[in-house]
Order: sequence, then C-alpha cells, then structure tokens
Amino acid sequence: MQKDISVVIPLYNKEKYIQRTLDSVLNQTFQNFECIIIDSSTDASTDIIRRYEDPRIIHITVERASAAHARNLGARHATTDFIAFLDADDEWQPDHLETLLFLKKHFPDAGLFSTPYIKLKHDGSPMVMIFVGIPPPPWEGYLENYLRTCSRGDEPVNSSSCAIPRDIFESAGGFPEDLEYGEDQFLWGKIALDYPVAYSWRGLAIYHTEAMDRICNKEHAVKEHPFSSYLKHELAAGTIPPEKRQECRAYIRRKWYSDLFSTLITGRRVASSSGTTVPEIDSCIGTEGEEIKSNGSIKIIGRILNYFYQVSVHDSVRRCVCRIHGCYDPGQILHAEKQQKLRK
Repeated sequence: MQKDISVVIPLYNKEKYIQRTLDSVLNQTFQNFECIIIDSSTDASTDIIRRYEDPRIIHITVERASAAHARNLGARHATTDFIAFLDADDEWQPDHLETLLFLKKHFPDAGLFSTPYIKLKHDGSPMVMIFVGIPPPPWEGYLENYLRTCSRGDEPVNSSSCAIPRDIFESAGGFPEDLEYGEDQFLWGKIALDYPVAYSWRGLAIYHTEAMDRICNKEHAVKEHPFSSYLKHELAAGTIPPEKRQECRAYIRRKWYSDLFSTLITGRRVASSSGTTVPEIDSCIGTEGEEIKSNGSIKIIGRILNYFYQVSVHDSVRRCVCRIHGCYDPGQILHAEKQQKLRK
C-alpha cells in the first residue's frame, strides 16, 4: 500500500530520547506513513531502533553525517511526495501528521506546511513562545508575509514541526550542507520567497533542549546568519520581488540583533561572510573568518543572560510581550493537558 507521507529522522547518539521520539510517531492518529531513520550513532541508539519490528520503519545506518546531510539522504530514500521532519530528541502530539495532511489538502498552493512548536527548557518547563501576527486558534490558513512574522518574534516553523512537498524540496536544493548552522531556517526562507506557508495551531511539536549533541548546542563561531547573508545578496542583485523587499529587510535587521545577542551569550565573534561585523563590543572585532576572543566583561554579560534565559522572569517578560502583541502561546495546550490529567 502506497504511503501518504514520509517521516525523516536524523539520528546521532540519542539513546536517552529516541524511543520517546519514535513512539510519538507510531502513536499518531494518522497511520499510513513510512519513517526513515538515518542513523550514524555510536551509542545504544541503534540497538533501540532494532527492537522495533514495525515494517514502516526504514533504518539506514551511515557514517557520521551532519543533520542537513542526514535529512537530505532521508528525503532521497522517501517513497512519497510529502516529507515531514523530526529531530531524534523531539516529539509530536498524536494529531501532528493528521494536521499536516489536512493542511496539504485544504491549502494546496503552499510550499511549506507547519504546526506550532513549544520549546522545553532544560528543566522541562515550556518556554513562552512569541508568534506575532498569527491569529489565535481555531485559525488555520496561509501565513501572510512569513519573513515579517519571523522578524517580529520567534520563528513559527521548526525543524520538527513541518513538512514539504518533494518537488518543492528538491527545487529549493534541500538543506544546504555547507552551513555550520541555520540550514533549516535557510530552507524555510527560500521556500517562503516563492510560495505561501500553510499553518495550523493543531498538531503541536515539542522541541526539547536538554539533549546533548544538538546542533544548536554545539559551540561555533558566531557569524552572520546564512539566510540573512543570502537575502542581502539577492536584494543587491534585484532578484527579490518588490512586494517582499520590506519584509526581507525586516528579517535581516532581526538577525542582526540576534547576532548581537549571540555575541554576548557566547563571548565570541567573527566577521560576517560579507566582511562586515556587528558593531563593536569592546574588542570583539576582527577580519573575515577570524575568531575573536572576548574580554572578561563580555563573558560576565553572557553568564547573566544565560541565567536570565533559564529563570521564570524570562517567561514573565515574554508573556508580557505576547499580551502586547496579542499572541497566542501554544504552551497553553500543554498546560491544559496537564490540568486535565490532574483532574483525573
């Protein structure tokens, strides 16, 4: 029987989490799927996968691969025309695949389909998410000005929350494998320049941050965001349609501030690929490609910001921002479920 959707999971050393992740796939309300796991693990993750006897699970072992390469490889092995992605330590609510297929049927002009996601901090508590400009539930439809939405708050699409038609995935070039970070946002952005993005508040994806070996946890030099650099080049070349130029510039500005924040958090900085740098912070300036070591004051600021990120005050501030912008926080879904379990 031909499957309706392919699920691609890149797996590297997630023995503590992969069973939770895979069970969330197998427990979906929609069951006509295939699940392709690209596994380059050296821990017990491989043994855990081999315990499953479900024929829908396609287990492919490879040498150590980046997340981008693993996702692209999984997409090439997919036998369907609709590909969903899930990181090996994240999970889905049971109606996730059902929601993605609903979006595909009712919003066929979209090039990217997504549900919301909630980010769990290291202690397991949900972060307040700021999705500006998206009507609250039960709304679902096309996101107007996707890049503008990204520029005003948290990006509404995550590497574990979306699905892409195969032809659009291939025409966009898949996940760029030469980037140190941001390859998922690069792909979403490229697609959003040419197609609308379909969105629903149902089918929540749960994004865990406690795992080791996450790409976003790995230390790397802070460079200009790859898609921001791409947009600058395309704007200069005049290839961006006039109606999208303003939101592209807004996206670039937002990533510029994100660069600045990352400079403080990591205490490191290199010049961007275009040869420009974020404005000077003490001595954090250098030539292109050169890693810059910060002084003690920057490291102290970074520790303070990291602490602030983990405490409840941070969520209180984000909650206030949500109220100001009239945002719906999908963390309310988890809260409602918790309250329901307590009442039982």
